[in-house]
Amino acid sequence: MKYLLFLIIILIQLPANSQNTDTLIAHIQSAQKKLHDISYSLQRSDTFVTGATRITKGKAIMKMIPTDSVHGFAFRAQREDINSYIIYDGYTGYSVNNETKRYEVFSKRSLPLLLGVPGGQMIFSDLARLDTTGAIRVEMREDKAFQYLTFHYPDIKEYDVEHRYKTFTIDKDLFLPVSVRIYQETLGKKQHLHYQVKDLKINNEALKYDFSNNTFLESYSQEIPPVNKSLNNLIGKPAPAFELKDFNGRSISSSSFKGKVILLDFWEVWCGPCIASMPKVQALGNRYKNKGLQVYGIISEAAQLDVAKRLVDKRGINFTMLIGNAEVQESYKLNAVPLYILINKKGIISFISEGYADNMEEEIQKSIAE
Repeated sequence: MKYLLFLIIILIQLPANSQNTDTLIAHIQSAQKKLHDISYSLQRSDTFVTGATRITKGKAIMKMIPTDSVHGFAFRAQREDINSYIIYDGYTGYSVNNETKRYEVFSKRSLPLLLGVPGGQMIFSDLARLDTTGAIRVEMREDKAFQYLTFHYPDIKEYDVEHRYKTFTIDKDLFLPVSVRIYQETLGKKQHLHYQVKDLKINNEALKYDFSNNTFLESYSQEIPPVNKSLNNLIGKPAPAFELKDFNGRSISSSSFKGKVILLDFWEVWCGPCIASMPKVQALGNRYKNKGLQVYGIISEAAQLDVAKRLVDKRGINFTMLIGNAEVQESYKLNAVPLYILINKKGIISFISEGYADNMEEEIQKSIAE
């Protein structure tokens, strides 16, 4: 009897075959097709590659819209520590600030950005619509309380991202995901996100929310996001001076830039677009090196120096890398990366681009010709 019990426990814990995983996925998708209205509380714990951990809590309401191609549902969500919320009504998205009594509009084109603002971080999309795309292997196991479904994904070699997977905790009665753990590694640094649903309610008449009755549109003012004028104001002015250490500990002073064209590449190890553009930046540096161009990369997160060094070595990037500081961030108005700043032979900022610009080479040529 003890042996039989032991065997049962072992079998329960063994990974399921593809037929069992397909059956479980079918059960989940079938249960999700029966959803109309959803309400839940969410606790989210994010551990980033920097080692920092952030815990946030909030609430969300969803209304299924099967014909919607963006999300498949309308939603209203809010973090409990911020007096603002987001709404997507099936056509337009809004970020509403109760303190300033202003709202920002997100059109169809910019709707994916809505999930990145504070309220959007409380949306657990897979609860309503399980995303099975991109997985190269699926595994299943279960215990007395839950079933667990793990999707494994291919490495993203261009960004040095490895060991990617998502593990969903499935409620055995509802056949719905009530938790997910999302894991990946970048150059040995771990990123771990955990969403946990609480107080889940489904298809309850009391949950119904009228997404067509957005009263804030009448009482609040619309916020028009400003163009980053602070960066534009730097163009035509002398480049702020600095003295920074390079990755080998040598001091580099901007006073040595006189008579040369300088391209500053502000980046961070977690920034995919930064890393993807590095070969292009290096190619420009190599092409115009003998004509007076010097390229410097600058990271601001000194705590990531070891990872940055390994990343640069692995990718064969040979332009000089510097370790920035708060003063440089402030003087160069650094709010986002990648940021590229071109300084002409007279030490004047002649060109700025947030993100790699196709006309960067043309601007370099102009500065060289001056």
